[in-house]
Amino acid sequence: MGPYTLDDGRDIYDVVADGNLEELPFDVWFERETISRGKRRGDILWGGPPTLVSQRFADAVAELGVAGCSTFEVNLFSANEGRVTGYVGFVENTEGTSEITSYAWRESAHSFAWIVSERVLEGLKERGVDMFHVEPFTEKRRFPKI
Repeated sequence: MGPYTLDDGRDIYDVVADGNLEELPFDVWFERETISRGKRRGDILWGGPPTLVSQRFADAVAELGVAGCSTFEVNLFSANEGRVTGYVGFVENTEGTSEITSYAWRESAHSFAWIVSERVLEGLKERGVDMFHVEPFTEKRRFPKI
C-alpha cells in the first residue's frame, strides 16, 4: 500500500506533519494504541512526524519567543478514555533557522528528533515541561544556522 498522496501529488504524511489538516479531504485524528498501558502522558507524544505536544509545551515555546515553529489543533483519542484534551500538533522548523529545528533540516524534512538550543531547553525545564529524552548534540555539520 502507499504512497498515500493527494490528487496534486503531495504526500499525505507531509501535509499532516506540516499542520495543514484543513487541506485534506477527510478528517484526521490521533488514537492511542490499545496496547499502550501508560497512565501518565508527557509533554511530547509521538515524536512524529507529526508530533503532538501538550498545551503546556506549546505555551512554553511561545513564552520563550521561539520563532519558526507552529501548532495546530488535533483530535486525540484513547480507547480507554475517549477524547483526550490538552494536546496540539507541533511543527518544528525544517530550515535550520530556529531554536527548535528538525534533525533532518538539511533535507528540509521533519524528524522525530529535534535540535534545541540550551536557552530553550532550560526554559522548558523551568516551566515544568517533562518526560522527554535529551542527548548532547555534537554533529557540527547538522548545527542549525541560528
